[in-house]
Amino acid sequence: MKISNLILAVAALSSLPALAQDAARGARLYADTAKLTAKPVATCVACHADVATLREMLRNRRGQCDDQAALARWLDAVVTGAQRGAVNAKAQYRGVLKPKDLRDLAAYIVCTKQAAASGTELAATPPR
Repeated sequence: MKISNLILAVAALSSLPALAQDAARGARLYADTAKLTAKPVATCVACHADVATLREMLRNRRGQCDDQAALARWLDAVVTGAQRGAVNAKAQYRGVLKPKDLRDLAAYIVCTKQAAASGTELAATPPR
């Protein structure tokens, strides 16, 4: 491939709209799901207080904790009941958690490992 064609391909790809993933919003959603969704559902943190343990549980269930897109798809499968072994585990979130919510939650789960390594606290990020 010519360099000029490669440059054009990269330019074309970079102009496509990206699927925004907001780890700080994911942290707020994780901590106060009902408030951010305006629905009477339990918070994620009520059952999954320790994100490090949640990441390990996800890995044990073949969730990809370091790939935001794959993790968002996996979370969607869990919420919709398509994930084997989790048919009704998250039924209360069906129709509540939207694709953006799942992407933001995935970003938070992925970034918690990075935040722990750098000493950053994502959950303390003030709401926008």
